[in-house]
Amino acid sequence: MVTRADVAKKAGTSSAVVSYVVNNGPRPVAQHTRERVLQAIAELGYRPNRVAQALRGQRSHALGLIVPDISNPFYAELARVIENRAEVSGYTLFLGNSEQDAQRELRYVRTFLDRQIDGLFLISGSSSEELMRLFPEIAVPFILLDRRINFAPNAYLLATDGVAGAVTATNHLISLGHRHIAAMCGPSKMPSERAKGYLQAMTGAGLEPVIYHSDDFDRRSTYELARRVLQEPNRPTAIFATFDVGGISLLRAAADYGISVPKDLSVVGYDNIQEGMYTVPRLSTVAQPTDALGMIAAEHLIGLVENQIQPTFGMQLIEPQLVIRESCGALPGPSVQRAILT
Repeated sequence: MVTRADVAKKAGTSSAVVSYVVNNGPRPVAQHTRERVLQAIAELGYRPNRVAQALRGQRSHALGLIVPDISNPFYAELARVIENRAEVSGYTLFLGNSEQDAQRELRYVRTFLDRQIDGLFLISGSSSEELMRLFPEIAVPFILLDRRINFAPNAYLLATDGVAGAVTATNHLISLGHRHIAAMCGPSKMPSERAKGYLQAMTGAGLEPVIYHSDDFDRRSTYELARRVLQEPNRPTAIFATFDVGGISLLRAAADYGISVPKDLSVVGYDNIQEGMYTVPRLSTVAQPTDALGMIAAEHLIGLVENQIQPTFGMQLIEPQLVIRESCGALPGPSVQRAILT
């Protein structure tokens, strides 16, 4: 770990001068000396926020939120809830969009810490050992949201129960008589609690699971995947999309190929983003309680910042709820009778 003494040595000055530069005082520093110190800080990757936090006597009343993809409506809505709750308590929320990139995510964490935020929300979009090694060094309260990625013993996670939600969605399709049920998931490199729930429900029912992975979580890649799946000779009669963007892409692709939903294909998504209420047909989905998730997260982190609650570690999982709309229906023909008899 780079120290203030390391910076002083590289800049050819004293630790006190480094402190003066970092904190803009209390004593003035000659411009050429200041430039040497700043250059040394940049080259060594020194994080001066630790010194600033130790010396300052007041909070910044700023919080940081890092999301994996702000274009995903679920994360946009969650950010809105958190920002509104933080604003009520007098905090400003800074937002970072990691684009599922590990190094970009890490840079945002360090940048927010350097900007002296009082607390950090992190929705990790990548499996990063470097980020987990950084956790013990984070000197401000922080909580993980939505995903178990990078969960560590010294972290606190608040999320919906993805396994339980996926089991509920898959079992609903099974109850409608479907036996050839596939799952559309995000990139294969990303661990998925929802995929685990799908597998659990399928194996529990004695059915063969089929999982498809999109290249990304965006509309373009999920639409291209949906087109490939729906052109297969033995295409599924039902698909569980582990995120609503994928479910909406399935509805679009089905319409393009003249496949009737839910007569020829049943679709269930996950997230309950607002767009799902306006598709044709409207998308059945597993609802994450976004308002509750955002409010609980904001109140917990602010409570930690203001020393109103004691730091705790572990997971708090909120039960999601199935929302049944028009995009899924009973499998017509003998399969329904077989389902009733078994």
